[in-house]
Amino acid sequence: MIARDFMLSTVLAFGERVAERLFLPGLHRAASRVVDPARVDDLSVLVSHSIALMILIWMFVLGLYTISIVTKRPIKPYATAVVGGGLMIIVFIGSTAEWFALPTPN
Repeated sequence: MIARDFMLSTVLAFGERVAERLFLPGLHRAASRVVDPARVDDLSVLVSHSIALMILIWMFVLGLYTISIVTKRPIKPYATAVVGGGLMIIVFIGSTAEWFALPTPN
């Protein structure tokens, strides 16, 4: 089950970042998000942001695993998928709000 959760979190995190670049053009170039302007469009930036989102998902998933161990009750089969998907929806909504707050070019 851990391997399935790892693959699912990878797909969710990478999918959210790709969807953000497709549906919210220019957001990844915003001043608040750019660390190194020379690498703003590199694949390594996309991968590093995806890994950061995977870590966020796994913080919650490990919490679910810990709760299941402490209470001695098994995790429902899709509980981790629902938690990861919900987190990625919240992150995408936050990115959308940030995109709408960007200044418009004149």
